[in-house]
Amino acid sequence: MGCATSTNVVVGRKNKKRIIQESVVFVLQFRVPVQSDLQRQLKGVAPKTTIDRLSCLRNQIELVAEDTGGSAISELRTALEEYLCLLTGLIKKKNDGTEGCVEFKWRTLGDDPRAEICCTNLWMEMLIVIHMMAALALAEANSLMIPKDCYASGSGNGVRVVSTGCRRDAVDLLLKASGYLDFCVREILTQLLPDIKSKLPDDMQESVLQTLSIQALGQGTEIQLGLAVDSQKATLSVKRRIACEQVIYFTQAYHCLSSCEAVSHGCAKKLLRFIYWKFLEAKAAAYYYHGLVTDKGTEPACHVSAVCCFLAAAEILGESKKACLSFCLAPPVTRAPPKWGVMKHLSQKIPEVAFRKSQTYGYLLEEEEKAMQCLPDLPDFQLSLRPDDFELPEMEDVSPA
Repeated sequence: MGCATSTNVVVGRKNKKRIIQESVVFVLQFRVPVQSDLQRQLKGVAPKTTIDRLSCLRNQIELVAEDTGGSAISELRTALEEYLCLLTGLIKKKNDGTEGCVEFKWRTLGDDPRAEICCTNLWMEMLIVIHMMAALALAEANSLMIPKDCYASGSGNGVRVVSTGCRRDAVDLLLKASGYLDFCVREILTQLLPDIKSKLPDDMQESVLQTLSIQALGQGTEIQLGLAVDSQKATLSVKRRIACEQVIYFTQAYHCLSSCEAVSHGCAKKLLRFIYWKFLEAKAAAYYYHGLVTDKGTEPACHVSAVCCFLAAAEILGESKKACLSFCLAPPVTRAPPKWGVMKHLSQKIPEVAFRKSQTYGYLLEEEEKAMQCLPDLPDFQLSLRPDDFELPEMEDVSPA
């Protein structure tokens, strides 16, 4: 589970290379069409020009994805959107005999060509197409967070620098991807019969699609927190709110995926480890900022509560590093990005503040030993980010001449 446009490390002998991809954003695998004889299967159902365009677009998507490894995102997106217009027209005509008359075949990019999925249901074909559009949006967000010139020139310490514009664009793409996935759950899966849904690939199961949509919002919130940390106008209360929202998103995503039967392998297993890693990072950030806000109180209990938050944040931060390793080692193996943004800041500040505050208020901790046994609850906030609205494009006329 990685991104074809992400930064790669090539290991192994010259004649047997293995690419370990870097993941800032959790990216779905790409699927490409497999050639089918649409002219024969759709003859008399749609105009020859429409069938030619469908075949041409499927070939274009396959060739571009194969030649570029999926990095030609704009070209692929344009082809998929045009293909979706034609597909929408076929779906509107399904009562005229289109349904079941054609086999649409796809395979995972880079996989064994013999490993294919085949569907005769037009709604399932639409699911695959919009799923691919979501994968492209996630891949583009990932590439924006790993720009080619992502290290500060002359810094000598490998500090990653991602521009404010790139981060804001990445948030927009994450919301768009969330919208695509949310549409798949609300509008497409409801059109599929249970026996068809049971045969869907793991990354298209309902609970996985819901999880992917929610976690994309969580990652958007993570980037927003980084922007807030860099802003002189953002108060501690604002940073705490964003961090707490991030915890809620990843908690929802984790619970949603935990009920999935496929969670023990493949895409779902990798995704669950990613979400747990991000949940721990978010929780460490939330307790840190909650501690800073609480420490502004004047009562001794406020300082004790703040120290509890700082110590908890430090412990959770340590657990998140182990969770990150667990995610990276889950197949397919990926690389975690170097510390950047908010986690670069917090990985330095949390241990430092936890040590300093526990030393400063050590006498209070001895007096309030019972308070140390009870970790304060994080405040609850209304979630700010929502999936972008997505609607099907206007259908093209596919009536036979």
